[in-house]
Order: sequence, then C-alpha cells, then structure tokens
Amino acid sequence: MATFVSTPTTVNLRPPAGSFDRADLEIHGLDHSKASFEGRIFLDRPDADASTPADEEHGYAGSFFVFGHGGCAGDEGHCDVPDEPERPFDLRSEHQLTKVTKRIMIGDELRRTLAGGKGDISITVVPVIDPEDADDYPEALMTDLLSFERIALLTYDAT
Repeated sequence: MATFVSTPTTVNLRPPAGSFDRADLEIHGLDHSKASFEGRIFLDRPDADASTPADEEHGYAGSFFVFGHGGCAGDEGHCDVPDEPERPFDLRSEHQLTKVTKRIMIGDELRRTLAGGKGDISITVVPVIDPEDADDYPEALMTDLLSFERIALLTYDAT
C-alpha cells in the first residue's frame, strides 16, 4: 500500500487596501503530471494539513481539483512539454502536460479573516489524495505533488 504524506505550501500576501465585492485566488503554472488530488485552501492556518477540517472555524476558503496525468507511459521525450513560443496561426491543441491555472473564489473567507484587522495574510494550499486512490499510484507520483509557478490574489470592486 502506498503512503501519501501531504506537503502543504504557504505563501504570505498583502490583503487589499479597501473593500471588495469579489476575491479570487489564482494558482498559475500548476503541474498536473502526477497523481490526481484536491487542493484545499486555508487562510491564516500555516499549520493546516490533510487532517485539518474543511470548515470556516479552521480557515477553510475553498478547494480545487486536479485530474492528474498519472506519469508518462510513452517513449523518452513523449511527455516533455515544448518550450518554444506558440506560433501565431498554429491551431493544434496544447501539449497534454501544459501547466494549468486554477481560480478559486475566496471572498467570504477573506472578509472573515480581514475582520481581525491583521496585516499580511497567509494562504496555505494542502494537497489531499483520497486514501483509497493512493493505492493506484506509485510513491514517485505522490512526492512533491503540489508544484506551481505563482499565486495571485485578485479583488474586484463593482463600482
């Protein structure tokens, strides 16, 4: 039986200066080449892990899901994502392992967190694999599961 140990990632972000109508967390350049997982978002809970309850009391702000590629079954180079720029009139689909962006609406939890009057806030992303699914993957596909290029906090004002 494979063992999955959740390795969370925490980043500190400066909150918006004024009020907002909507807030989104964007995760850019997310790798989906390994196992499938749920990414749980917690605000001001750097100690969050896979056992942290996904509720308001524990700073849970939402989640996203990654349908993982499950490793490479092709010949050498088959899963290498090309790094040359896209040609302007190239109508082919992107490579199947091109990194993705996930957007999670976190406005309600961000308002609750900011009500405490804090300065910077921490955002912790916890990858979670269902224990029943962990048996389907070799440990190599569950190591360093959460890999991305950057996180952005976007706020919108309706006025």
